[in-house]
Amino acid sequence: MSNTSQLIDWPSHAVALQRRFGDASIEPSTRGHLQGAGPVLVACSGGADSVFMLCILVACAEELGLNLHVAHYNHRWREEDSDADAAFVESLAEAFDVPFLCDYRPDYEAAFTETTARALRLDFLRKAAQRQHCRYILFGHQLDDILETQLQRMARGCGSDGLAAPRPVAVFEGQPTHLRPLLHLRAGDIRMALHATSTIWREDRSNEDVSIARNALRQEIIPDLAEALGRDPVVGAARSRRLLEEDAAALDLLARHYLPQAYTHAQELPRALLCAVPVALLRRALTEWLNGHGLIGSVGAPAMDILIETLRSERTDYRMSAGAHYLVVDSEVLKWEHQDLFQERSALQPAILELSEPVLLSTGAFIEAEVVELSPELRQWVESGGVNPRIEAVIHYDDESTFQLRAWQPGDRFHPLGAPGRKKLKDWFIDRRIPFEERKILPLVLNASEEIIWVPGFPPAESYKIHSATKTALRLTYQSRKPL
Repeated sequence: MSNTSQLIDWPSHAVALQRRFGDASIEPSTRGHLQGAGPVLVACSGGADSVFMLCILVACAEELGLNLHVAHYNHRWREEDSDADAAFVESLAEAFDVPFLCDYRPDYEAAFTETTARALRLDFLRKAAQRQHCRYILFGHQLDDILETQLQRMARGCGSDGLAAPRPVAVFEGQPTHLRPLLHLRAGDIRMALHATSTIWREDRSNEDVSIARNALRQEIIPDLAEALGRDPVVGAARSRRLLEEDAAALDLLARHYLPQAYTHAQELPRALLCAVPVALLRRALTEWLNGHGLIGSVGAPAMDILIETLRSERTDYRMSAGAHYLVVDSEVLKWEHQDLFQERSALQPAILELSEPVLLSTGAFIEAEVVELSPELRQWVESGGVNPRIEAVIHYDDESTFQLRAWQPGDRFHPLGAPGRKKLKDWFIDRRIPFEERKILPLVLNASEEIIWVPGFPPAESYKIHSATKTALRLTYQSRKPL
């Protein structure tokens, strides 16, 4: 147990915090799920919100019939500070006499982005919950998180489901349900209660870094928005979230009624029926149908828009690559077809790559593009040759959000970083002794001007190299089905 937390009577602090809020300490819709839930997994970072949540749950555990398990994921972003966070949370679990589960980001996983870090943490939490037979994972999101999430998602473009997040209760098929018992409480009220009871927590110094989007929203943009509007936008955003969740539930009910085949994951969907409903219902039904067949990860937002436009058009012969499958539209139906191994590897099917939207290619490989802060550590890693060009590239970011992916074509020219000049990609393949069959499955990443900016196995394009003024970079990662 850490020296500071060892001096605190944590059970007494938990009771004192719960008494300040009484029955309002837990969001009502989550309380119903928690009643008699038995084993639950509490995600605790050591920050103010998650420490407050853990204290409240400890104080209410007997009343609600809970068996708490505390889980912490160490991203290892801040070296000694990250280890101290983990030690602090472990000391809380010890003080409350509850099991503690922890894991660490592995050395081979370079988690330079929030997206990657979130995925690693969620994977750990879900596996930990299943091992402990927990039906619920509890997160410490509070009311102020809602507007921050909405603004980020609006910038990317999303529908009512996306803007209705984070939800107090989020159900996932085959996975533990996510509960957010603090989603009705303001961040300021939580910290005020912690201060009033002299309850300590761990402060992440990176929260002050306004080059990180969420921090800039919290510290600069949202306060300016409140001043400009003369009202608190956080409260309005919370109400909008609730209304959007109601709308999303209604749309889902209608989609299930009018397009039941999509929700039973039929092999084919009648095109006439798909076109007879409003686009909002069509989009929801397609999302559910694709998800049911394991294809949703291969169909990003631009591809979904193209699929919907095609279904509602006069076109009667269309095939879209969806990972190791094709989506096929004819005059009668929408269906999906397997590609056999030969077809799969005979040529790479064109695709669109969006920021933070992993693409499953027709070859079975994955590729992803993420915008990252070019920290001194990352810059040093890139400049020292730490990047493995077979699986990733870190390049100058030029505000593009969409890239083309396609196979090599005769006549393609490329100028890799550090090379004396530009020449045919075919000649580069020959120089590297890359077999002809592999040339057909390597994804070329092209910008809007159709310039090749990266080919896995090669350094990125000279025109996209990191320079002294670069503050934001684009990280491209590629995972092939078989090593190149």
